[in-house]
Amino acid sequence: MVWAILNPEQSAALKELVRGQNSDRIVGVVGGAMLDDSLRRALEQRLRKSDDMNDKIFKVGGPLGNLVPKVDIAYQLYMFDKPVRNTLYGLAEIRNLLAHQMDMQFSSKAKKMKDALGKLTLHEGRIYYPAALWDGDTKYKLETTHQSRDLFIVNLKIALIALMADSHKHEIYSNVPVRFTIGEPTDAA
Repeated sequence: MVWAILNPEQSAALKELVRGQNSDRIVGVVGGAMLDDSLRRALEQRLRKSDDMNDKIFKVGGPLGNLVPKVDIAYQLYMFDKPVRNTLYGLAEIRNLLAHQMDMQFSSKAKKMKDALGKLTLHEGRIYYPAALWDGDTKYKLETTHQSRDLFIVNLKIALIALMADSHKHEIYSNVPVRFTIGEPTDAA
């Protein structure tokens, strides 16, 4: 099983997610929380080290207190490309649908769920999970995505790997690349 886990809290959340795989709500909400936590940590590595300022901007109701604004600012900082950004939007939408609509499930025919699931595209054209520490793929095959829940989980895993990969590409508490690159970062369509 492939997961990009950064800390003991995420490890505990992963155990809850795996144990709760019979519940769409647990998978969606806990998976969304793992993504939110990973994105916050990735952003904090790009920002000035300042616990009180970070607490202020990342608190609920703060400018980066919700998942979508974190996605927006991370994209603007070149932490990932458009396909990852769009998948993160889809994951956030699914998390919110499952958290706030008591009758919502991954298998729902509701337009909002179908639209959000349509944004989960990181698995397309892949056979193996990408590597977080080097360019290329790992030896671990993607799980099948015949069900919407599986699609969510596989795309969540790839998104978490993308965030982990970004943390290895710059000096901590800066936006300075670790290795020399020529030219500007590119935007994938």
